[in-house]
Amino acid sequence: MNRHPFRWGSFGSALFFLAAIGQWAVWREDLLTPRQLSLTAASVLIVLGVLGVAATLWQSRPTPPRQSPAADHTPGPAPTYEGDSHDQAAHPNA
Repeated sequence: MNRHPFRWGSFGSALFFLAAIGQWAVWREDLLTPRQLSLTAASVLIVLGVLGVAATLWQSRPTPPRQSPAADHTPGPAPTYEGDSHDQAAHPNA
């Protein structure tokens, strides 16, 4: 089984929609004042923005090259391909 990479876009979208549904529920039940609700919305968007910037910086940093176990061995002869051979029948002017 292969492990898939974490998808930041899906995570951010899920948090955004969760915040929107939470705000709707808070507004409907009148748990917060409009000012408190607007501050909550602003703080959620700021947190999502910071997470987005952090994810972008995390993905853009260079990764060191990996050494394979076969890299420690001495290389064998170079493989020859069809185009590398000089055949007189194929190139009569050569």
